[in-house]
Amino acid sequence: MDAVNHALQTLLNLLVQIGNLVMAAIVACELWLRGELTLLQVPRPIQTVLMVALALLLIVAALRLFGGLIRIAVIVILLLIALHVLLPVVRT
Repeated sequence: MDAVNHALQTLLNLLVQIGNLVMAAIVACELWLRGELTLLQVPRPIQTVLMVALALLLIVAALRLFGGLIRIAVIVILLLIALHVLLPVVRT
């Protein structure tokens, strides 16, 4: 039972760390792009529209690229939760 809890916790921590890494990369790209747009003297409202469009494009690209990986991770998490729920029932 503790092994299942540990596996779930480890998997969730890994997903959180990957999410933090991705967010840090996105923030770095946003700051760089905003700096470049400011140097090109693009007005602030247009910068915001461009940034929102780029964010939507990145979201769609990420879902296309990592859709299978996300699906697998969710299935593994659900299977581990099911095992966690069923193990006490099976042991008795």
